[in-house]
Amino acid sequence: MKILAISIIASLVVALAAPATAQPLTFHYGFIGQHDNQQLYVIEDGAALASGAKLKLNFEYPEGNWFYVCYLSSTDEYALLYASNKGLETNEQIIFDTLGWLALDDNVGTETFTLISSEARLEKLETLFDNYSKAGDKSRKRFAKRISRALEDLEKQLEPSGTLKMTQRLETPIMGGVTFRGVTDEEISQHSLTHKASGSKVANAVFVIQHD
Repeated sequence: MKILAISIIASLVVALAAPATAQPLTFHYGFIGQHDNQQLYVIEDGAALASGAKLKLNFEYPEGNWFYVCYLSSTDEYALLYASNKGLETNEQIIFDTLGWLALDDNVGTETFTLISSEARLEKLETLFDNYSKAGDKSRKRFAKRISRALEDLEKQLEPSGTLKMTQRLETPIMGGVTFRGVTDEEISQHSLTHKASGSKVANAVFVIQHD
C-alpha cells in the first residue's frame, strides 16, 4: 500500500510540475461578395473578380490581441487598412469587426490581403506603413521592400519559437459578432466568416483576388 501511495503522489507531482500546453491563437475571417441582384456569396482565395465587383471583409479575433489588415494593390501600392485591438462587437472572448463594403477599381492585377492576429502590438510594422504613406516615390520603394520582408517573416517580430500555421477553409460558414447569431449557419450573411488561421504567438493568412 505504501508503494502504491508513493507512486500516486509521484504521479501527481509530475502532473503538477508539467508546463501547461499553450492554447493556439486562432482568428476567423471571411470575404463576402454581392451580385447585382443583391445576392450574397462567398469569395474564395484566388477568385477572379471584375472591376466594380463588391466585396466585404469580416474578421473575428481574441479579445486583447491586435489585428491587422495589410493590403497590396494591383498597382503594387501598400496600405494598412486596419490596425486595432478593439472592434465593433466585443464580448469577454472575441472581437468582431469589418472593413465594410468595398468595390474593385479599374486597375486590374493581383489584389493581396494579409491578415494578422498578434498577442503583442506590432509597432515596427505600424511604423513601416506610416513611413511608407509619408514617403516620396524613391523612398516608398525602399519602405515597400521592408514591408514585404516584414510580412514574410512575422514570427521573428515576436518569440523565436513562434510558428505560423496554415489557414483552413471552414466546412460551413459561421456568423461573426455577438448580435448576428440569428441567421442559420447554412445561410450566407454579410457577417459570415468562412476561414480560420492559427498560430502560437502570432497567426496570419494571405488572401488573393485575381482582378480581371
